[in-house]
Order: sequence, then structure tokens, then C-alpha cells
Amino acid sequence: MSSVTPYSVRWQGPSVIPHSRAWDVSVEVEHGNASPTISAGTFTLYTPDGTARVDAEAATISGGTLSYSLADSVLAGTDVGPRWLVKFEATIGGSILPFYNDVVVCLAPLYPPVGVSDLLSAYSKLGDLQSTASDLQTHITDAWTALTQRLYSDAVPFWKMRTPGALRPWLMAKALEGALDDLALLLGEDSHYAAEARRHEAALDRHYKSLRSLMDETENNTPSSTHEAASPTVTLSSSPRHRSRWRR
Repeated sequence: MSSVTPYSVRWQGPSVIPHSRAWDVSVEVEHGNASPTISAGTFTLYTPDGTARVDAEAATISGGTLSYSLADSVLAGTDVGPRWLVKFEATIGGSILPFYNDVVVCLAPLYPPVGVSDLLSAYSKLGDLQSTASDLQTHITDAWTALTQRLYSDAVPFWKMRTPGALRPWLMAKALEGALDDLALLLGEDSHYAAEARRHEAALDRHYKSLRSLMDETENNTPSSTHEAASPTVTLSSSPRHRSRWRR
């Protein structure tokens, strides 16, 4: 059995970094709901061919969070695309631990098209029982992370989407599912809000399958002429693997 402490290294999907812009990359490390003492940290950024574009530069440490600020010149002159890597190395208790994540260098990141005001418009009671607006924002952030992770797992290059509003039905349903579950917990499980949460949960698969967006495949501001399905098309073959229609 390994004697290495199983720290939780909380990457939220691929690190999406816009091309030729200053950008912060960070990751949270924890164990037992507490931040470990990190005495030193470095940051490395690898190109798809394994060359270190940033090589073991000092990272900023704040509690259990490691971060590094990329200058806009770091990615100047490079092509957009996946298969980059970031590596934070953290010194914890005398051990140097490497934390890797894959990177997509893109034209521009995608942002959630749903806000707290949308949730409150759907169910005003959420505003009465949530202690702060940030509580509702957490449900939106969690829903956004879940959606981008699912798209990425389905080999959908979500950062190339140019119809972000198409993501609203799924995001609203997922965020409302979590928020209404919290509301039902406060009011009691016999509350009709629990049933509303289940209704939104049941709609998630349908919303995902209906996602359509214009895609900027080459990321040069020339989107596709038709809305393309985000749910991947699977090609059956004699191979044991299925292939997705998307290319990252």
C-alpha cells in the first residue's frame, strides 16, 4: 500500500487558457476538509511536444491553493489547440508532489449564460431562504463545471461553441435541481420544491441531447453555417472503440 497521503487536487476539468492573454492558472489542494501546509511550489507549462514553455517558475501559495499568473507574451505566436499540460509541484511535509492537468489553448473561454437573477426569476422563494446570493451562485458554478466536464468527456470542444445561450436550458435545470433540493431540505421533504427538483433532474438528459451551437472549428472567428449537435454522434464499426464526430 502506498504511504503517500491521498490529497484531493481539485481540478475543475481541463485548464482552458486564452491565447495571447494574461491569465491565472490555479488549483486547490486539501485533505480531510483542510488545507495542507505547502512550503514551496512551482509551475510548469508544457507544449504538445513536451517542451517546457514555462519551466519550474515559483508559484503563489495561499493556504492550499497554488496559482501562477501567465503573462500575455507566454503564448504569443503559438497555435490554439489541446494537448498542452500544466504541472504544479508542491512541497508538503518534505515531499515534492506533482499535480498535472491537461490544457486547451483557445481563442476565448466560454462563460455560463445563466445568473442568480435567472434562478430567482424562476423561483422567488429561493431568495427568501438562501442566506446569500453567493449560495445560489455556487449551484450555477457547480452546474457549469458538470456540463463542461460532460462535454469534454464526450469529446466536444465546448470552448469553440459560439451559441452559449444554447446551454441555458441544461444549466438552468441543473442549477435549479441543486437549489430546490436545498430549499426542500430547509422546508421539509414533503415540500413541493423537492418534486420540482426531481422534475428538473428528469429533464437534464433531454436538454443535453437537444444542445445545438454554431462552432468556430478553426477558432479564427469563422463559425459554422449551421447549428451542430453538442451530443456526440457515435459511429459503429468492427473496432472495439466508438469514434466521436468531434475533433479537438
